[in-house]
Amino acid sequence: MSTSIKKLKEIPATAICGNDISSSCLYVSSLAIIYAGQYAWISLLAAAAVLFLFRKVYGEVVGALPLNGGAYNALLNTTSKSMASMAATLTILSYMATAVISASEAMH
Repeated sequence: MSTSIKKLKEIPATAICGNDISSSCLYVSSLAIIYAGQYAWISLLAAAAVLFLFRKVYGEVVGALPLNGGAYNALLNTTSKSMASMAATLTILSYMATAVISASEAMH
């Protein structure tokens, strides 16, 4: 029995990726503007500088391990299972905290 896997075409896939990237940037920049006001550009510039410094590391990990659960997979291949499991747990907690903050901001 053959099952066909339905794949997205280039334009819908690009739209989804673009939405993921831009929504994160817009979400963070709006929160920075709320709390930092006219000095928000400084905090956003600092965050961009840190990300710029780590760009090669991110590129290498994504290129070597193009699977879901990036932090877990990277640590699983370079450290022990317990260290990778701890990173996975912290990642889940981070996602939960992000969901709570997003819901709270949406309610306001």
